[in-house]
Amino acid sequence: MNDIISIIGVSAELVPIERSKQKGLNADMILRFLYYTANFKDQDLCVIQAKNKDESITPSQYKRITQQIETVVGMPVAVLLDSPAYYERERLIDQGVYFIVSDKYAFLPSLIVNTRARKVKKATKLIPAAQYILLYYLLSEKKEFTIKELERTTLYNYVAMARAVSNLEDCKLCYSITDHTRTKYIRFEESRKELWKKSQKYLSSPVKKVVYCDFMPVGNFSISGVNALSQYTHLNPEQYGTWAIWEKYFSTEGGQYNGIEGIYKIEVWNYPTFMPSHPDNKIVDKLSLFLSMKDDPDSRIEKELEIMIEEMKW
Repeated sequence: MNDIISIIGVSAELVPIERSKQKGLNADMILRFLYYTANFKDQDLCVIQAKNKDESITPSQYKRITQQIETVVGMPVAVLLDSPAYYERERLIDQGVYFIVSDKYAFLPSLIVNTRARKVKKATKLIPAAQYILLYYLLSEKKEFTIKELERTTLYNYVAMARAVSNLEDCKLCYSITDHTRTKYIRFEESRKELWKKSQKYLSSPVKKVVYCDFMPVGNFSISGVNALSQYTHLNPEQYGTWAIWEKYFSTEGGQYNGIEGIYKIEVWNYPTFMPSHPDNKIVDKLSLFLSMKDDPDSRIEKELEIMIEEMKW
């Protein structure tokens, strides 16, 4: 079970960041500190703690260290301290170093400001990871998720999943409860069919950009476009067709892709092109396919997309 700390009265779980996810940090950084993620008032931060509590680290050094770590982890970084003297806290504040002294004191100015802002900010779209979670749920038989479970079964890390769940909650598409073991469960209230209808205004096409090539693509590609639709409907497939790939796996090295023309159409998606619950990860799922093609002007495609969704077994 992970450690629980109190940040100025708010309980937060310290989730260790795995060594494999500390890439980008130099050896000295990895050896000197323990790394955790924590969620403070629905906002994620990285918490670091010196392994050697007797090591003397100045506020200016902490400023440099936290800035370097923030560029790698992509979130605010706070230092977990035992009981610094008043003058040490003041020097850390002067340097702009975020820190936590358990329940006694915390300097997290922008997070507190952001918490206030979040109360009035209304989400208008799902971020890619949130849309991926929602579609994963709609296509699965799961009744609920935990963030740790999502981290294990998807290609996203804990922090990305936590942000995605927060985004879903902002859109009123899910809710979460925490049990006596402090495990957070993500649940959905409506039926799958009703949730799909309700979520339409928050969903968008997964296609970030389109490129072309004259050679059969090799790698983590999935069948998309007309040829994927032909797998789910009576539409005839194309000779060459469309392939989709998550932007994280896509590389333009070798110069084989261009943005104008080619035998094969390549869609670069902003989330993974296959679902853990999908029986064939070489074909994109029905719901993502619908979102990627719903604006196609071809009336045949429009009709087959409608039939595919109508025949979904929710």
